[in-house]
Amino acid sequence: MSVYTNITAPDLEAFLRRYQVGVLFDYTGIAAGIENTNYFVTTDQGRFVLTLFERTPAEELQYCLELMAFLADHAIPSAHPLANNAGEYLQHFKGKPAALVRRLDGASVANPDREHCRAIGATIGRMHQITMTYQATRDNDRGVEWQVNTAALIRDRLSSTEQTLLDIELDFLRHYDFKCLPQAAIHADLFRDNALFEGHTLTGLIDFYYAHIGPLIYDLAVTVSDWCFDAHGSFDTDRARAMVQAYAAQRTVIKREVNAWLACLRAAGLRFWLSRLKDQNFPRDGEITHIKDPNRCKAVLESCHSHADQLQSVWQ
Repeated sequence: MSVYTNITAPDLEAFLRRYQVGVLFDYTGIAAGIENTNYFVTTDQGRFVLTLFERTPAEELQYCLELMAFLADHAIPSAHPLANNAGEYLQHFKGKPAALVRRLDGASVANPDREHCRAIGATIGRMHQITMTYQATRDNDRGVEWQVNTAALIRDRLSSTEQTLLDIELDFLRHYDFKCLPQAAIHADLFRDNALFEGHTLTGLIDFYYAHIGPLIYDLAVTVSDWCFDAHGSFDTDRARAMVQAYAAQRTVIKREVNAWLACLRAAGLRFWLSRLKDQNFPRDGEITHIKDPNRCKAVLESCHSHADQLQSVWQ
């Protein structure tokens, strides 16, 4: 989360009158994250998060907001969006699509341990069991076409070694059949800053704005790629095994998915390496911006080549 669009108190007070949320007490911009403008908002009736969507088309956001509400209604700790006085989740504010959601308790964990990983794995497993019944659909807007276009944009800014790695991964993923894997609605961005904890209790999953229909096992691989690698690219097998086993206790993982594990880790590494490289090389103006280190994601790709057996061993 970041702040690219500034708002004033009178602007916000006028916006909040569309809801039954009381009188504005305070608001502050949120620095963490990358894509959208976010504010913590406090009124005399509760605490909320206001998001102004800087890039995602409004027609796609309805899917994300309705999925969040569906999950919250099915006991998954997702932030429930608020409907306005007309019963609508999606609004427009300062010329941008916008939504107000209830602020969940807890905070993200910078250095998760095995218990954090076990909790998030179990919740993803339960979430996937539920989303398999969810009927609405949305395509992946960070798929092959986006990857190829983004790679062309940043390729000349990479070293020759990085260019070779990029070309290898693009060619591999272009020819891999992910459609043969079980699919449903997935979060697709469940990094540490998108999960909230109080101690070892998971209190919330947030930022579903990349959610789409995709391989369930890929969603788990995205999460492992962030939660189970350190800043230097070292893989923590114990944490990853704890997450994977907790996931598999909630949802049966078929052999085809286990066999696709490395491919899904490579897909996760490439997707986030490219997005972070783009943000690093083409930063957007904003009052508060946060750019994540692309080398962490490159390390995931490199590990898939140099430590494949270790990465696959979490399923043993």
